[in-house]
Amino acid sequence: MGVPVWTIIVGGVAAAIFAGSGWGRLRRVPVRPWRFGPGAGVLTFLIAIVAGAVCGGIAAGVLGMNADSSPTLAELLPIMGASWLGQLAAASCLPLVRGLVDPPAAGMGRGLPRSRGVVCPDRRKGRVYAGLVGGVGLVLFWPMTLAAAGIAGVMWYWLSGHPPSTVAHELLRQLETEPSSSMRIAVAASVIVFPAVIEEVLYRGLLQESFRRARLFSSGAPWQSIVLASLIFTAMHIGAVDPHGLAGLFVLSLGFGWAYAKTGRLTASIVMHMAFNAGNLILVM
Repeated sequence: MGVPVWTIIVGGVAAAIFAGSGWGRLRRVPVRPWRFGPGAGVLTFLIAIVAGAVCGGIAAGVLGMNADSSPTLAELLPIMGASWLGQLAAASCLPLVRGLVDPPAAGMGRGLPRSRGVVCPDRRKGRVYAGLVGGVGLVLFWPMTLAAAGIAGVMWYWLSGHPPSTVAHELLRQLETEPSSSMRIAVAASVIVFPAVIEEVLYRGLLQESFRRARLFSSGAPWQSIVLASLIFTAMHIGAVDPHGLAGLFVLSLGFGWAYAKTGRLTASIVMHMAFNAGNLILVM
């Protein structure tokens, strides 16, 4: 088994363009006006992850699912929907968590910044620019993602003796084999939109930004924060994504983190994430 040569060539060219263009330099990150400390951000992230798991488990229990059963798409959609709603509801509690973890200092009003890493005024460019950055990011990072997954697939074959699946995500495999139906379309449409929005809010807006502001592990360096958040993002997909696919997912997550850090807007990483999900589903379905 070998890696398709074109993936290595195109991925290498994309990496060279990204490195040579200077776009990868993130010396000055545009500041965004969300006022929360790193402790409040990380705690809200953890609450959201737990809330998603609990709500998804409750939905599975209501549907009569057990740990050994494999849900159909008709059963999977409400389970995923409950998990997404739980995560969104928990993320919306950030102001409450902030009030508990990061109370205002004496003499500071509610309208003033009160957490480290927040500087006013807002220096970010518009959402249209952020969306364009997300599009450019997808063009550059998708080939790098394919190259990383291909190389990891060869390594997995050498180690295990089993050729890697051409579709590395469990949900995509299920959509691939499912007959065309309205439920299949509904699940596909939901997978394009909701994970992109919710995961970017959690992993980039809360976790990556908290790491950057904490200056504990990353010393405030944007790329170190991006790598840390991407490692956690990739680890959270273990079980749903094949091992070789995790390598590509990590590279892709670096792209999401870069798009967010480059613009200071979640619009960039959400656009990039949604476009990647849509492209994957089109190729599979």
